[in-house]
Amino acid sequence: MRKLRILLIRLLLADLLATLLFFGLTRFVDQTGQITDGAGVVFYSSSPREAAARIDKGIALLKAGKVDRLVMVGGHRPQEGIVGSQEMALSAIRKSGYGARISADVTSRDTISGLQNLADQPGLTGARQLVFVSNCMHLMRAKTIYHSVAHGGPPARSACAKSSLNPIDIWKRAHYEAAAWVLYILPAKWRDSILDRLRGQGPTATQAL
Repeated sequence: MRKLRILLIRLLLADLLATLLFFGLTRFVDQTGQITDGAGVVFYSSSPREAAARIDKGIALLKAGKVDRLVMVGGHRPQEGIVGSQEMALSAIRKSGYGARISADVTSRDTISGLQNLADQPGLTGARQLVFVSNCMHLMRAKTIYHSVAHGGPPARSACAKSSLNPIDIWKRAHYEAAAWVLYILPAKWRDSILDRLRGQGPTATQAL
């Protein structure tokens, strides 16, 4: 029993250390200071606080002239009857008044399908550069996926939205991202099946590849 307790303590310490290291490394993802132009791509979040932070970051980029438009992606939930990206776009319009410069991809349900759909978004036509807006941990994954599916698309930079510094929130986010990375590297058919269960399969739901 004593050896088991020692093992569990070591595993816990290793987990906390890995979380801290991951959190620290993702701080270097933010490129806000290097952005001079482009089109903003704001990723959906089911957390009201997280979604608001991403919207505020996108609006701040618009007002600063760092991006000239925003496109919200993700959050198509047919089983819940919601389109998260559209809700975020409407919220951003109400907050900013930039109705003509904010749009939404209403078919993408997750990061992968949202990134695959970028080439088909009218709101991104002619963009020289894309600026991804999300929390830093998510942006590391999003940019990796984008580079694998872009196929000659415009370069992407990342702008981190303000996120909670509560240790519990950081731990939860780090482990969510760890699970998302595992999902991403699974064979496509397995990943599709899991996403169908998690996000719901609707007639307009985009299949993640």
